[in-house]
Amino acid sequence: MRAGETVLIEYASVSSPEILLYVMEKYCRQNNIPMIVDDIADTMVEFLTRLELMGFSVDNFRDVAVIKIGGHRASGNIVGRIDIEKYSLDFQYYNPVYEKARPSKMAYNPVLGVYKLFLVNTIKEYGGGIRLLRNISKYVGNKTRIAFYFINRDLMESKFPELLYLFEEISTSIMQWERRGNVFQLKVIKSANDDILEKIATIEFEDIKRM
Repeated sequence: MRAGETVLIEYASVSSPEILLYVMEKYCRQNNIPMIVDDIADTMVEFLTRLELMGFSVDNFRDVAVIKIGGHRASGNIVGRIDIEKYSLDFQYYNPVYEKARPSKMAYNPVLGVYKLFLVNTIKEYGGGIRLLRNISKYVGNKTRIAFYFINRDLMESKFPELLYLFEEISTSIMQWERRGNVFQLKVIKSANDDILEKIATIEFEDIKRM
């Protein structure tokens, strides 16, 4: 991945995307890469709860910087809070919080639960999903981070297929996360880096527990 990228992580409802977040945190910690998580509507709490139930320690996540976007359940080191309606309508409320919280060097920025914003926007006003994508597209090329948008592909394909296609178009890279038994697979189906296009990474559950 390259600084400034907007990466779309598409996962199925049964594929345990929290495992990928766990692996990403380990990678960042081992390679001294800052991580800042956008936690939308308590999705990070849901991820960490499932990780604990699978037998993983989530103690390291206590130090991870978190921007809370809606929700009320605390997780990680909360460095800013944003009302979910303001975030969904205009990024002018998000940007000052991000600029204040971001580290001095390029960070990994997982964004968890963005599909919930599409649901909120669709219920509250026509065209809200398009506005949200337009705001997200403004951050493409922001070299202070690599943004990883975790998105439930099953929900988006059934409820908002046209928004999913637009999201895929504005993203610089797309990865599909799948689970087959005890084996997890990450496939690159779009990339700004031709060297990793169509590449597949696999890892077994027991190997993840030994990390």
